[in-house]
Amino acid sequence: MTARIHVAACCDENYVPYAAVMMLSALDSTPETPITFHLINCSISSDSIHKLQDLISKQNGQLEVHQPDEALYRGLPTLRYGEAVYQRINLPEYIPADIGRIIYIDCDTLVLGNLKTLWEVDLKGKLVAAVENLSPKACQDIGLPRTEYFNSGVLLIDLEGWRREKVHHQVTDYAREHAHRLQYVDQCSLNAVLRGRWLRLMPDWNQQSDIYKVVKKYHEGSSYTQKSMEKAILNPKIVHFTGKKKPWTIYCFHPFKMQHKAFVKRTPWADLPAPDASLKVYLRYFFALRQRWKASKRQSAIKNFQQSNANHE
Repeated sequence: MTARIHVAACCDENYVPYAAVMMLSALDSTPETPITFHLINCSISSDSIHKLQDLISKQNGQLEVHQPDEALYRGLPTLRYGEAVYQRINLPEYIPADIGRIIYIDCDTLVLGNLKTLWEVDLKGKLVAAVENLSPKACQDIGLPRTEYFNSGVLLIDLEGWRREKVHHQVTDYAREHAHRLQYVDQCSLNAVLRGRWLRLMPDWNQQSDIYKVVKKYHEGSSYTQKSMEKAILNPKIVHFTGKKKPWTIYCFHPFKMQHKAFVKRTPWADLPAPDASLKVYLRYFFALRQRWKASKRQSAIKNFQQSNANHE
């Protein structure tokens, strides 16, 4: 297996600063292995591309930008996600044929674990490795059991297998036929086509935001033990900021928000204002005492866990 790791991402102009965070955090967490990032350019300005390329090269990473074929998904609903959500499906069309596998990572993430470990996972003949979607609701649109439905925000993809079986064409066809009844069109389409052909990763490789609620209220029915979820809470390898409350907004109480913000400060977009910045939102944040208390409690638990681990090393 090649010593170089290949990581794919897809985003539009609005998400470029957060793609930068994902890439920077991946480089920080994987210091001894070279990484090439493959960015699918969904209407990103040339200025932003140049800034991102300069940032990544200064951190000894490589960035290759690929221009997608937008006609492939014309007419499909994007909802609040934008056209970039569909481009992960078609990675075999964009990534050079000599690259046999790739890690796909959503841009609303923070990489805290060494990607070399994920890169070297034995797929055991499966076409993709992923983490079970923790929410018990998303799977209902396509009638799959919760344990058979994965979250598509972090994927280890067998590109050779996808090309051979034309998985990307199958998924696109499914999306076109069923998009009208799916809330998560791309994710549900991937799950429908790849049912039984994916390898389950532990939840720390895709720590979804609702893990805190799931571990307390909806744990029953998940394939993960409570202990593995608690480990993912305290020591995640990839934090995935799922849902509407993103770490770059004011009204967000995620315990890894400050770590994400620290990475933003290292990018050319350090002074980008929060999209929800307003007096009304600041007041709402200030008076959300219970949410702030829970966030502080979670941050303390994570900090204590990290300090305990450091003391035992």
